[in-house]
Amino acid sequence: MKRLFTPFIATVFALLALSNTAYTQWSNVTICTASGIQSYQTIVSDGSGGAIITWADARTGTADIYAQRINSSGTVQWSVDGVVICTATGGQYTPKIVRDGSGGAIITWADNRSGTNDIYAQRINLSGAVQWAVDGVAICTATGVQFSQAIASDGSGGAIITWQDARTGSSDIYARKINSDGVVQWTADGVAICTASSPQFNPTIVSDGSGGAIITWEDTRGFGSDIYAQRINSSGTVQWTANGVIVCGASGSQNNPMIVSDDVTGAIITWQDYRSTSNADIYAQRINSNGVVQWISNGEAICTTTVYDQVVPTITNDGASGAIITWSDHRTGTDVIYAQRINSSGAVQWTSEGVVISNFATVATNQQIVSDDAGGAIITWEDSRGDIYAQRINLSGVVQWTANGVGIGTGGSSPTIVSSGSGLAIIATGGTDISASQLDGNGLLPVGLTLVPDKFRLSQNYPNPFNPSTTIQFGLPNASYVTLKIFNILGQEVASLINEKREAGQHSVQWNAHSLASGVYFYRLYAHPTDAKQTNDFVQTKKLLLLR
Repeated sequence: MKRLFTPFIATVFALLALSNTAYTQWSNVTICTASGIQSYQTIVSDGSGGAIITWADARTGTADIYAQRINSSGTVQWSVDGVVICTATGGQYTPKIVRDGSGGAIITWADNRSGTNDIYAQRINLSGAVQWAVDGVAICTATGVQFSQAIASDGSGGAIITWQDARTGSSDIYARKINSDGVVQWTADGVAICTASSPQFNPTIVSDGSGGAIITWEDTRGFGSDIYAQRINSSGTVQWTANGVIVCGASGSQNNPMIVSDDVTGAIITWQDYRSTSNADIYAQRINSNGVVQWISNGEAICTTTVYDQVVPTITNDGASGAIITWSDHRTGTDVIYAQRINSSGAVQWTSEGVVISNFATVATNQQIVSDDAGGAIITWEDSRGDIYAQRINLSGVVQWTANGVGIGTGGSSPTIVSSGSGLAIIATGGTDISASQLDGNGLLPVGLTLVPDKFRLSQNYPNPFNPSTTIQFGLPNASYVTLKIFNILGQEVASLINEKREAGQHSVQWNAHSLASGVYFYRLYAHPTDAKQTNDFVQTKKLLLLR
């Protein structure tokens, strides 16, 4: 999670996962360019092919909560730079959002108006009008600090909110429901989900399909951290063992649980796990509506490749009571992205230890995942190549787009992703501004649209090393005359790939080195802008390695 005052301005990119979509294609739509810092962006579908985005906003010098809706045609629907959700004194942070089932959303946040963190919420309708009390309804104002909140729909226009709570001086898990009219339900300041000895952390939540929810968290009541879960019904009564059912109590520590519905009133939970060595692995467990774990005790191994860490898993369902899990993987010596599908019986479905999503020789982090509505998934991540990248993987575990992902941003960070129906996914990211664009189901920009970078960029080729073909990508902020050449280690030109005018946008070219010997080569991009406003030439050289 980003700190509030990390430089941020959100960008929205759309991925069109099915080629037969009827949605209008759009590009570079401004969402918010207000002064100050905008951060902690998160996103939810509006149910009509668009999305509602919320964020913490420091335009007034302190942190407030704002939101904006963009429709399926890429047009912002509410006030310029967003609608006020809360501007109470003291500062508001880390908003979380869920659909209200009527085209609007419910937003919850940590609120410091009392001088310490409490939990508040607000509902906003399809037209951008807040529905409850000005500056939100108090969910919990108990003594101590409440934070790390998460939210799920109650299926009736309201929501169930869970959070980490320090009212006793320790750290416990509480939850409370708020209905569609903004009336809080259940015990004042929340129902205790877990108040076991030793702290509990990082709650996450999913609807149970019956008006209640299943909550999972990291729990230190034993030796190290374990994973527990609890179900609460629509009346606010916990359904399983007091203080929760153990999902994983293996040796070592288990951290960062994430949860998704199994589509039949239960859930699938994934986490990073240190049971076997000092390195982290990825495990998962399914739990039914009665709180009975369905797979092997302490969870099924998703990835246990030795030596290096696998961490920070995220999860989506596969539409068949199973799930697709993605994680950050260090097996190559740098952070790359892998994924695995597990079926309803707990059997992994793809290549042992996972399918590579991106193993480009850079750092790939902050991965997020959403269903592609066809049994597969779309995964997005922040990449040190300088962009936000995305990849689609199908039900069989075959990646569908360019190797190592499609670049969809220009210097973005911290992507969040949501499905908005008919295979469309929308990504909110940090970047240089707030804008919007789409990719089609083949991972290509729509015909006639280009994603224009803010400066000249030459990316590292991929794959690298390669045999015999590799792809070189570059970005142009304006129309330029471009030369791209390949040289050997003696400085001799061995290939000329481009020598022509290219329009502003992202470009790629493939080089086939079938006639050359193994060794180190260099590629050099020279761009002379044809725009009179731009006077500086761009020249950059990078190294590539051909291995036979």
